[in-house]
Amino acid sequence: MKCILFVEDEPWGVNPYFNSLERKGYACVSAQSADEAVRHLRREKFDLLSLDVMFDAGTVLGSHTDSARTGIHLLEMIREAQIPNCDPQLKVVVLTAVDYPWVEERMKKLGVLAYLKKPALFDKVIAAYVKALE
Repeated sequence: MKCILFVEDEPWGVNPYFNSLERKGYACVSAQSADEAVRHLRREKFDLLSLDVMFDAGTVLGSHTDSARTGIHLLEMIREAQIPNCDPQLKVVVLTAVDYPWVEERMKKLGVLAYLKKPALFDKVIAAYVKALE
């Protein structure tokens, strides 16, 4: 069974997707912080990461990040193989309310498969996850 790790500090924002994805045969795991995500990534194999950009009280301002605890930083750690047992080529879909073009550009350079802006249509989000897992 393919497994998705959702990194979202506001779980109500992603929980609605769980039932639909589980009915399609995917397992869903949730992490509410970067530290919790790293713990999961060290212990378990995931087929897809659903990543928010801002969490753990991190902020994204202008053209720089104000906190090391952003989705950008977590994805950089993954891509640079800084998390033991985590595949540096892990597939990633971003689901975020952050609408700065430089953030989207940076995430795409880090290899995300889709950058979805909240509020996104439910069916569009599910389709992005399913496509990423094909």
